[in-house]
Amino acid sequence: MSIVIKPFFTPYGKYIYDRETNSILSVDSDEYETFNRIYENKAILNDLELLKIYQEKGYCKDSQLKKVEHPLDKMVDFHLNNKIEKITLQVTQNCNLRCAYCSYSGMYNQRTHSNKSMSYEIMEKSIDFIMHHSTNSKKIDIGFYGGEPLLEFNNIKKLLTYISRKYPYKEITYSMTSNGTVFTNENIQFLSNNKFNILVSIDGPRELHNKNRVFVNGEGSFDKMMKNIMYIKSEYPTFFKKISFNTVIAPGNDFKCANDFFNANDIIEENTLNATTISDFNNKNDIQYDDLYFITNRIQRTKLFLSALGLISKDKVSKLYSTDLPLLIRFYNGLGKTSNLTPIAHPGGPCIPGARRPMIDIDGNIYPCEKVSEESESMKIGNIYSGFDADKVRSILNIGKLTENKCLDCWNFIHCGMCAASADDIKKLSGDKRLSKCDGAKNNTLYKFRAICLLKENNFDFEEASYYA
Repeated sequence: MSIVIKPFFTPYGKYIYDRETNSILSVDSDEYETFNRIYENKAILNDLELLKIYQEKGYCKDSQLKKVEHPLDKMVDFHLNNKIEKITLQVTQNCNLRCAYCSYSGMYNQRTHSNKSMSYEIMEKSIDFIMHHSTNSKKIDIGFYGGEPLLEFNNIKKLLTYISRKYPYKEITYSMTSNGTVFTNENIQFLSNNKFNILVSIDGPRELHNKNRVFVNGEGSFDKMMKNIMYIKSEYPTFFKKISFNTVIAPGNDFKCANDFFNANDIIEENTLNATTISDFNNKNDIQYDDLYFITNRIQRTKLFLSALGLISKDKVSKLYSTDLPLLIRFYNGLGKTSNLTPIAHPGGPCIPGARRPMIDIDGNIYPCEKVSEESESMKIGNIYSGFDADKVRSILNIGKLTENKCLDCWNFIHCGMCAASADDIKKLSGDKRLSKCDGAKNNTLYKFRAICLLKENNFDFEEASYYA
């Protein structure tokens, strides 16, 4: 018997998740105990009678999953050669800031600040590369990444002239991640005219932002960044709406201080605000958040759900959690849609490396995205001059093969969010390292299951609320 389920409960109900149908089923207390014994491989004879009743209804059937292989494995060459939709150019490794938690700060096994920048020749070659590999994509996004990409403004400006002249038939959008301190009237006007989507980092009020985000000389960057943001809002209001903001909640930071700042800030009140924590992928340090962070996190999410139920006003909810509900609704909308797993499938998580959002570094090397380590040979999937290494792409795409025996019986198979970076130990792709991240991935899914059930128990209508998603 290979029934793959996961019993879980909330304060008000008991449930099982059925992997085969990707469904959450409400059960009574006796049924819960039965399914819990089945889950723990301690089923007794009477338990099988209840199981038979559910199987006759189409649930809790034996798993059809027999082998881990990504369904797009045989389509890799086609996607790489024809369907690239986004490319990120690492135009420089240089930056005018030295943020404590930056991926270039030295705390990660992947990259450090340098004065190196991408030559204009490689920029042009990178554009030609994506255009020749995206014939089946109607729209392409070209992102500029660093370091601080605006330090290479002249080359970026020159590159867009090249793109518009050589590829006028292609629908192209542009994006950029910036620290917000090197905006000038010239580059603002250029970014506005070309409808760039900009992501700017801001960690809260001056004292909090300047704790980690400082110039090379150690001075805080808050005043310079805010002056530029206020100028853009005043002089380029339409462009300002295309700026989103990201705040990093670092260990030891005062969440209340950041929260009060964003809730009271009328400058970015209508812009998208995302909150992230420090990534532990390839981090040399053990990232530890204290109990206060986790308590605050639970309180803020509870307030979000109370607001969704109409029990408290929306202005009581932290803006730092504004994207949580739409993400949860999208997750809910996916339940039940991935049913009847085929005998050959792959855990959720990996995209086709190189086709979804490849990053090209300053030397023209290609990586799956900007989040992976550039020190890892496993993650280097080609070069703009020699093309893609399809064998490496397939090994990353099929990262679940490293842990196949565990994955085949895992209840989180469909919703597993681990990409290949979770298995990268710089020297090789490691099954043991991937497995070390499993508990985190499972807990993330369980949180979503419980949140959905709690909301439904209190009459939240996910169908009516789908406009949030």
